[in-house]
Amino acid sequence: MTRIQMLFLAGVAAIVMVAGLAAGNWWVNRSQPWQQAVIGAPFELVDHDGGAITEAAFDGQVSLLFFGFTHCPEICPTTVYEMENWLRALGEEGEEVEGFFVSVDPERDTPEAMKPYLEGQSDRITGITGEPEDVWDMARSWSIYWAKGEDLGGGNYNVDHTSTVYVLDRDGNLAGTIGYGEDEGRAVETIRRVLRG
Repeated sequence: MTRIQMLFLAGVAAIVMVAGLAAGNWWVNRSQPWQQAVIGAPFELVDHDGGAITEAAFDGQVSLLFFGFTHCPEICPTTVYEMENWLRALGEEGEEVEGFFVSVDPERDTPEAMKPYLEGQSDRITGITGEPEDVWDMARSWSIYWAKGEDLGGGNYNVDHTSTVYVLDRDGNLAGTIGYGEDEGRAVETIRRVLRG
């Protein structure tokens, strides 16, 4: 074997080794994607009954956390409907899961507006709102995107926003996500994975 062939083989071996290490690192991160995630912050807001609510509401059970607004034409009502379906599909396991809907439009989404909106669709999802800056601080702490659209007249406007549902573990830490429109079976399996730790 010539010196050039030996150098070539050594180079190929090095590339294979680096690729293997990269693949292994990717697999570890894929297997436990939220292990190092630090997201969320303490907050003091109000629920859709007008009572005080803090981050302690996320402790002790698995939580589904979604940020939206009651005037949303499609994504939000669909997501609330899907969350209710996931809870039903979980059966008895679903009794250990709570849903939360945080408004990104607190100027319109008072407790009085959120209560009939949510209770008309589910008795398992708690609305969260409050003073706008306090709500927006909470949304920022969860890395939520939102942007108020132009006024269409009469105070009517849309709000673009993150449409992902965050799945929190029993300590209130991010443990998974469910994308908008995700297959129900996959969504339920994500919640089950968090439930089973």
